[in-house]
Amino acid sequence: MQIKFLYLVLAVMTIFILGAKEADADCLSGRYGGPCAVWDNETCRRVCKEEGRSSGHCSPSLK
Repeated sequence: MQIKFLYLVLAVMTIFILGAKEADADCLSGRYGGPCAVWDNETCRRVCKEEGRSSGHCSPSLK
């Protein structure tokens, strides 16, 4: 019973932490309209840096 509770607490904490990091990292791009795919990630990064985002991470839409 205690192990199940521990797994539940760890799962909730993981989801909370990942959700918080996602909210900080993702922002709507003003110019980029395509998907940020693995094979085209450099284009996403370049456009987002040109928009003034220091991390180079942005999204064409917020889902």
